[in-house]
Amino acid sequence: MDIEPQFPTKHQGKRKMHFDELNDETEELQLSAIREFKVSYFLVIVDAAIASLTSRFEQLKKFEKIFGFLFNSVNLKSLDDNDL
Repeated sequence: MDIEPQFPTKHQGKRKMHFDELNDETEELQLSAIREFKVSYFLVIVDAAIASLTSRFEQLKKFEKIFGFLFNSVNLKSLDDNDL
């Protein structure tokens, strides 16, 4: 798709530069915008996905304890009508 990501940057106040500093303000702003995206959106979505999957697998373990005999066809075939 060849689309470059564009992260909007907030206006940053100017600060006095010292003689030995490089002028890397635009790179710093771009990195801060990427960091803001990562913290505000990406990590939040990843945390929500992990929490959802953890809860689903815990529920699956509970179901397996209760209905585990249904998950294995060999065990299910060996049970008679009274045991079922």
